[in-house]
Amino acid sequence: MTERTPDAQASRIAVGDATIDDCAAVAEIYAHYVEHTVATFDYVVPSLPQWHAKHAAITAAGRPFVVARIVEDGAESVVGYAYLGTFRGMPAYDLSTEDSIYVRPGYAGRGIGSALMSGLLDRADTTNVRQIVAVIAATGGEGSIALHARFGFEQVGRLRAIGHKADQWIDCVYMQKDLWPASD
Repeated sequence: MTERTPDAQASRIAVGDATIDDCAAVAEIYAHYVEHTVATFDYVVPSLPQWHAKHAAITAAGRPFVVARIVEDGAESVVGYAYLGTFRGMPAYDLSTEDSIYVRPGYAGRGIGSALMSGLLDRADTTNVRQIVAVIAATGGEGSIALHARFGFEQVGRLRAIGHKADQWIDCVYMQKDLWPASD
């Protein structure tokens, strides 16, 4: 059903279901992207209680929320996370999700994004997920676009100058993956 891309370093990376205790590391990773990049259009870093609520809502909906861990110098740490969140809040979109994947700064290019995407797709329950949509900031988003393409996402649109952050207008690329067979 889902396409996988092997990665030579993925064997050092363990992807597992995120726990409430992982939310502090998730919050720390995301804070970097809020404060220093245009990868997210958030201006304010979500609090730890907000991450706890997001984790609870995603898992209660039967959607995956995963973290990637590696062991370096004998210590295990969370180096990325991914989840399938709500695409839009209206009932007609109930089987559509939006993915979010973030890798700790300094860990790009090590196969973590691929491991997270693989873990996310492996856990996507096709009884409650048909479509996965990725909304990617085009500025600096080349790696994310390439990652999604490797896993079978197709570019389905581009919104020009849709967001404003860091004194610039940013395009968003929309990519989509259908988890159901084409005949459905």
